[in-house]
Amino acid sequence: MLPAGWEHPLDASTSVVTRSFADRLARAVSIACAPPMMALPVAGLASWHASDGDPVLASVVTFVVTTALLPTLFVYAAYLSGAISSPDMPRRSERLQPALFTTLCAVAAYPLLRGVGAPGVFLSLDAALATQMALLGGVTCWWKISYHAAGAAGLAVVALSLGEPSTALPLLALPAVVGWARIWLGRHTPSQVLAGLASALPILWWMWPS
Repeated sequence: MLPAGWEHPLDASTSVVTRSFADRLARAVSIACAPPMMALPVAGLASWHASDGDPVLASVVTFVVTTALLPTLFVYAAYLSGAISSPDMPRRSERLQPALFTTLCAVAAYPLLRGVGAPGVFLSLDAALATQMALLGGVTCWWKISYHAAGAAGLAVVALSLGEPSTALPLLALPAVVGWARIWLGRHTPSQVLAGLASALPILWWMWPS
């Protein structure tokens, strides 16, 4: 038996390897499930439920450009200019302007989608996203809520609302995995992750079948 405070070298090595693997996994999950990335599968789900003859391609391009590409470019430009320390925006104060810009993009997407004749599912989706972004932006003014958790939960709720159980059920595990990654990396506390998950609930108002 080893004296108190001692650790077997093999145990220490195994622990380091385990932590290293968990770190890499958490970073990979955070990158793959970054909020802008969630717009792609969400748009795919909406296009799947569009009717024949609807301008699906124009709707997808409009939705992705306004809700994902433009906010991403805004964050990258802010990083290059030194306005934020990292694209991950570790400090709450750095998130205020990107949060406002993302909300405005989601709001502006609605008339643009109507202009291209987007089907109703895209209009409902954008209204839901704009509501969620406004909620997240308001909270960001005084608290650092998890946008990663919000995006992952939003994807799962959209799939569930569109009546895709085979897709929604596996996706329900995604918010948990993303939440773990953000907590493991020290980017958020459990309460910040839970609040991000809860921000997806208003999506049901817009997306759930009446």
